[in-house]
Amino acid sequence: MKNKRKTRKKGGIVLVVLLLLIGVVGFEMVQVYAQIGDAQEQEQALSAQVTQQQQANASLRSDLAHAEDEEFIKELAREQLGLAESGERIFYDVNH
Repeated sequence: MKNKRKTRKKGGIVLVVLLLLIGVVGFEMVQVYAQIGDAQEQEQALSAQVTQQQQANASLRSDLAHAEDEEFIKELAREQLGLAESGERIFYDVNH
């Protein structure tokens, strides 16, 4: 009779311990899945930044390829610095 009670108590304790372990493992899995989601979002943001930087690099390479082209340099001076050659007239659109 005493052996059956001890076995039942041990079985109950083992069951409770197993349930606790399952609960802890389940909770940890939920946290890991949340971290995976965050990491995927971060990866997408970084991938977009890489793509944007690659486009900027391509544009700069193109500009470097035209570094000896006088017309290209003049166009850059007009667009970015607002410069003009002597004799040119500059008209400003005041409506925009």
